[in-house]
Amino acid sequence: MDNTILIYLIKVSVALALFYGLYMLCLKRDTFFKLRRAYFFSAILFSLFFPVIAIEMPASSNTSVQIPTYWLSDIEVGSAVDAETSMEATMGIWSVVLVILAAVSAFYAVKFIIQLFSLVKLRVANETERLSTYRIIKMKDRRTSPFSFFNWIFINSDAHNPFELAEIIAHEQVHVNQYHSIDVVLSEILCICFWWNPFAWLLKKEIKLNLEYLADKGVLESGVDSKEYQYILLQVSNRSTGIPLINNFNVSQLKRRITMMNKKKSSIFTSIKYLLVIPVGTALLLGNAVQATTSLDNFSIDGITEVMDGNQAPQKKGDVYVTVEQMPSFPGGLDAQQRFIADGLKYPVEAQAKGIQGRVTIRYVIKSTGEISDIEVIRGVDPLLDKEAIRIVKSMPKWEPGKQGGKAVDVYYTLPIVFRLAGGNTDKVKSGGKPNEIVVVGYGAAPEKEVGVASLKEGSPNDKMMPFITVEQMPSFPGGEQAMHEFISNNLKYPESAQKNGIQGRVTVRFIVRSTGEISDVSVIRGIEPDMDKEAARTVRSMPKWTPGKQNGQAVDVYFTLPIVYKLKKDEKK
Repeated sequence: MDNTILIYLIKVSVALALFYGLYMLCLKRDTFFKLRRAYFFSAILFSLFFPVIAIEMPASSNTSVQIPTYWLSDIEVGSAVDAETSMEATMGIWSVVLVILAAVSAFYAVKFIIQLFSLVKLRVANETERLSTYRIIKMKDRRTSPFSFFNWIFINSDAHNPFELAEIIAHEQVHVNQYHSIDVVLSEILCICFWWNPFAWLLKKEIKLNLEYLADKGVLESGVDSKEYQYILLQVSNRSTGIPLINNFNVSQLKRRITMMNKKKSSIFTSIKYLLVIPVGTALLLGNAVQATTSLDNFSIDGITEVMDGNQAPQKKGDVYVTVEQMPSFPGGLDAQQRFIADGLKYPVEAQAKGIQGRVTIRYVIKSTGEISDIEVIRGVDPLLDKEAIRIVKSMPKWEPGKQGGKAVDVYYTLPIVFRLAGGNTDKVKSGGKPNEIVVVGYGAAPEKEVGVASLKEGSPNDKMMPFITVEQMPSFPGGEQAMHEFISNNLKYPESAQKNGIQGRVTVRFIVRSTGEISDVSVIRGIEPDMDKEAARTVRSMPKWTPGKQNGQAVDVYFTLPIVYKLKKDEKK
């Protein structure tokens, strides 16, 4: 939640900066005051709301998201804080930042409310007179400059002669009739919420000045002499109300107002500059869309499209779904599908002779009737292997169709088939290497051990189930991950030789959690230094029995990968 708020604040800040920069570079010097007012108003509203607009960008067909083997948070040795604690600390820091931002915003909000009460107090404490659509509040303090707030005009009639009074009221009437107080309140709220952003304050300053340009223009267009009107402005330039939440007759930057009054009217053709807001807004929306595109048409593991579970939001590509509430299934389930392929799929002899191997990824549509159609190779290896993979898919029986909202629908399905050469075996089909992956093992000169696959040929000497990489219920340390962290922290020792030589880094240990919960086949798949590698492996071997992993409700052997980080801290021996 904290991250979402921070991202929103950053996006709004970037948008405000871009719109302010565009104004200063291209729009500041023209005389299109009404168009400029619309620009400011639109820029603020767009900046506040565009971060919540999620535009889904179409993903390319070869888009893939790489997901590693089951991977725990790094466990650091010689460090008081592990990865999980560090993450919590980072989240805690951002939470404190948000609390500070909210506290200061609350302070400014209280000031805003006090200003409103001050205006109401002035309204109640002084005599008023109703004129047309506005009300004159006759103030007693001669030092206060005339100002307006919505349809209230505050002025001391005794401080000005009738001629000056008429021109001042004419100025404030423009503010009232054009509802300038809405812009002022909006800019105030912007500064309350984004008080830490300088562009919010700069925009507020320019908004209020532009409103004065509009009021000055309205007065001059009514027939008032320009020089006399400017003289009145100079007369009241040393007075102030002390209330920023108003349209003040004596606004600051008087020199800019007088310069703008004497400036030649901008050509209508120069207003085309305001169209620059379109590419700026489009860029912001596209930038937002890049982040919003988290769901892909093809979500893959190592380039293999994954069949997502029913908890995922349904996705559609044209008239065919990519994910639905109930995904389609082979009659009899996944095991039956694997046996069907085991009985029918053959490793082409010619491909074996040429040493051709690799992964063929087939995508097809399972119709609402259960029939298979639109079979295509989205990632091929060789025509021989591709053709055999397509043949076996075409020969499949009708599936149980996928369902969305209780209704059978057409759904994309992706099947990866790995053709791999391994000595001593011919045309063996295995599964379990990766979710929904079929491995076809053909004859090869060099023997190769398959990791995480299981033979489906019943009754053969090679029928022993090999360890899985991923299963429905992964194995777990007794007491959970936190208990495992504590066990390693209490048992793992930082080798003295490594400490003296300043050696640190990550040792990655892989082992098998047997169906009995015992640890076996401990190996270092990524090491740093012999003593550190040896110590990491020793600690893993000393672990108590785990809760075994399960597939289809049955305890099975599962590979498990554990990264351990050795890190030296300054001023600490360990």
